[in-house]
Amino acid sequence: MRISAFMIAAALTLPVSAAESFLVPMHTPTPVFPAELIKTRYAGKVRAQLWIKSDGQVREVRAIESGHPQLTEAVEQTLRQWRYKPWIGTVGAPPLATITVPVIFGSHGYRRFNTEVTVGLGNIRCGYLNHEVKSARQDSPKEPLSKINVFSYTGQALFGSHAAQCQKNPTRRYVDYLPENVRNAL
Repeated sequence: MRISAFMIAAALTLPVSAAESFLVPMHTPTPVFPAELIKTRYAGKVRAQLWIKSDGQVREVRAIESGHPQLTEAVEQTLRQWRYKPWIGTVGAPPLATITVPVIFGSHGYRRFNTEVTVGLGNIRCGYLNHEVKSARQDSPKEPLSKINVFSYTGQALFGSHAAQCQKNPTRRYVDYLPENVRNAL
């Protein structure tokens, strides 16, 4: 039985990414929507990569996808303030962890525009996903749904950690690292 990107995404409840379990958020403020962009009703998104040190501090933040320079600045400035529970000395934990965080400004699909800011995959509203699916089907009806940003981001988060697990345990089966309901669907 084949599994769709939708089934995989539905099985996940990822707050930021499928980061290792030692990453415990302690302080994660939400970026502020730039006032100038609210006035012009500019909706957009930023995908940022964070490098987190074992003392829980963010070493670096870099936007890897962005719809506007002011959104990039707001995200990078705020995510630099994020803090995690230190994992120094945790057996098997690396000295540095990397995660990717999507941030959506002003559009959740159920209205044309609003001033909400959504941080992380786990907080993306179904209305936004519905809007992405509808747009993709209109613009590129032959493209698979896995090309939709939400599904693509989910896949990157999920499969990155699975690849790491398989590297550590090459004799195990790939599906051993999937959620039970996904394993059962396969």
